[in-house]
Amino acid sequence: MKRIFVIFLAMLLLLACVPTPEEEFVVNKGDDIVEQKLNETPDPDSGSTAARQTFPDRWDADPIAESEHLVVRAAADVRTKPDGLYPVYRTRSAAVTKDMVINMAVKFLDKPTVSSESLMTKNDWGQALQEFLDIRSRYDAWVQAGKPNDWPDVDEYEWTPEEIERQTNWYMEQIRNAPASLSEQAVYDYSDLKSGQPTSFKLASGETASIVYGREGFTIAKGCKHLPNVYDVYQYREDLRWKEGKYKSWMESDLTREQAEAVGLAEAEKLGFSGFVIAGACEATLFDIKEASTRAVAGGWYLTLKRGFDGYPQLTSHVNASQSLQYGSDDAFAVNAYIPQERLHMFVSENGLQMIDYNSPKDVSGLVNANVKLLPFDEVKQRIANTLLMCFPYENYGKMTAERNENSPRLEVEIYDIMLTTYTLHIKDDTDYYEMPCWVVSYDCCDPVRGADDWEYRKSLRELELYDANCSHDALVINAVDGSVVHTDYGY
Repeated sequence: MKRIFVIFLAMLLLLACVPTPEEEFVVNKGDDIVEQKLNETPDPDSGSTAARQTFPDRWDADPIAESEHLVVRAAADVRTKPDGLYPVYRTRSAAVTKDMVINMAVKFLDKPTVSSESLMTKNDWGQALQEFLDIRSRYDAWVQAGKPNDWPDVDEYEWTPEEIERQTNWYMEQIRNAPASLSEQAVYDYSDLKSGQPTSFKLASGETASIVYGREGFTIAKGCKHLPNVYDVYQYREDLRWKEGKYKSWMESDLTREQAEAVGLAEAEKLGFSGFVIAGACEATLFDIKEASTRAVAGGWYLTLKRGFDGYPQLTSHVNASQSLQYGSDDAFAVNAYIPQERLHMFVSENGLQMIDYNSPKDVSGLVNANVKLLPFDEVKQRIANTLLMCFPYENYGKMTAERNENSPRLEVEIYDIMLTTYTLHIKDDTDYYEMPCWVVSYDCCDPVRGADDWEYRKSLRELELYDANCSHDALVINAVDGSVVHTDYGY
């Protein structure tokens, strides 16, 4: 509550010193504009050229917005759907079941095997037969001696010669059917799975595999007997930087990203994840972890796949609900619960698909609108400018830097990427979601004291793709239908 109060106070101060935007800033407007547009009858010929909604490929503006302490620039590619059609789907959260995991394991892994250590070889059964005959011989001698008290295990039942013969024949049958040596006996299901804890299997190929699942997701990995863990190239670089011990366990791979992605997409299709697309990839090492010990299993690529939803471009990383922005009232957060984002991760090595990790499953309920009408891009640009001007709680930034720089430079914000993709939003008074077209506006903030040096540093990070897999983007998400600001964790 204290943090929220501080942000609210900062906003009041900020509003007192920035120019009034041309258009009112909107957060979760709630006047049913989205529902009205979604209920409009889609164009019957929604695939026609006339139905296409077009947007520019690039936005360059210096500045797009200014205040006493803030300047906002744009130097961004604008990525949209090639066909210009923007469907909206309805989805709902689903739960992982044991049957689902078993079905996935059957598709992904070889038949499991169970060790025959509990079985007996021909020699074992022969020894058992001999022990039986020895006991019967000693028992018979004890009986003939008048049952003295020195027999260690008194057996009051006296076997007849016929019963002894039958028991002997039974042992002989076991000897005939038993293996000459311990071997593996194939079984045809994964019924031993237990929720919440890893279960390991030895496969018919001789390889080890482990499965762990719960209501929210599952992980299946070859080569791991315990918990699988992926250690990516960015963690590896940090370990090298700080001389951590784990970097010594890094495993290289000659597999290219293109090869790994081709394997991942083909395997996803086989496993039933139709329509999923690659949203990110980074080099990585797969580890098998048991408590404090780790064992490197393979080097390769760690892929992130998302449901494609008819060709929408996909984010290559997480976006961060920036702490720099105030998204709405406490009431808005209380109404909307956190939205888990469906994710499929794959680890691909030179031996093929090594691991699948699926989280927060969703079922697609149906198509709500084949091509919903979106706001014109000029209006979207104005929404972005208004939001950044009114929601950046940095009105004190210029005062703080004035002690170090007499010119009191303004904070600089640069928009470097804009994508029109789908975002999962709550439906009012419903447990389902909309997969809604939204503008994801990624931006950087520059330290005004460091100036050009800071910009060059941040751009170099983006060029190295560190922001794609190691960090979250600072991003503003705008609903493309009504222009409202979307909180990345809590939805519309």
